[in-house]
Amino acid sequence: MTGLYRWGAVMNQKEIDDLIVKVPLFANLSQAEREAICSVVVKRKYENGEMILHEEDDDVHTFFMIAEGSVHVTALTSEGKQTILATLRKGEFFGEMAILDGEPRSASVVSAENCVLLLLYRRPFLDILQKYPKITIQILVEMSRRLRRSNRHINTLSMMSVYGRVADVLLQMAKECGRRVGKMIIIENRPTHQVLADMAGTSRETVSRILSQLQKKQLLSIDRKKLVILNEEKLYY
Repeated sequence: MTGLYRWGAVMNQKEIDDLIVKVPLFANLSQAEREAICSVVVKRKYENGEMILHEEDDDVHTFFMIAEGSVHVTALTSEGKQTILATLRKGEFFGEMAILDGEPRSASVVSAENCVLLLLYRRPFLDILQKYPKITIQILVEMSRRLRRSNRHINTLSMMSVYGRVADVLLQMAKECGRRVGKMIIIENRPTHQVLADMAGTSRETVSRILSQLQKKQLLSIDRKKLVILNEEKLYY
C-alpha cells in the first residue's frame, strides 16, 4: 500500500471537518461529535489505479471513508479472473467487516481515480461505534444493502446472457451515478471497456462488440468522456 505512506498527513481540524461533513455516515452528528472524530482521523491520497487493500490481507486495523474520488471493490473468481464487485464513491466507506470480525480482508480495493480517503484505525473506530450508536446502525444498514447488491450481482452473472450482464451493469451504473436529462441518462467519466468487462464477468472484446451493437441500435451514445443511455426501457431487448 504505497500510497498509505507516501501521502499520509495529519490535517488541521478545519480540513478534516470539511471532509467529514461530506460523509453521510457522520452527517447527523453534532459539531462537538464531529470534532471528536476529527481528532483521530487521518487523511491519505491515492493515485488512479493504486492498490489500497489486498484480498486475504490479514491487516484488519483500518476503516476507510471516501472523501473525494471513487474506488473499485474487486475479487478473484474461481477461474482466477479479477472481477469488479462494486464501485464506491464519495461519502461511502469500506474495510468495516475485517475490523468487526477480525478475519482477513474479503476483497481487494483499488482506486478508480485519484482519491482522498479518511482513515480510522481499529481502536478509535470501535470506540466511536460504542459512543455513537446511530453510526453503528447506519453501518449495519449499509452492510445489508451491499449484501443484497452482491447477491443480485451473483445471480446476474450466473443466470443472464453476456448481453444481459453488460446491459445490467450499464443500468446499475445509471442508477448509481447517472444524470437524467429527459429520456436520456448521462454517465460522466465513462468507464473503460475493461472496467465494464470486469464488472460483467466477460472479456473486453465482448464488451466492445456489445457496445458497438447498442450504438448501432441507437440505444447508446459514447464519446471520450461520457456514456449516454438513449433508451433505458429497450436496453435489455
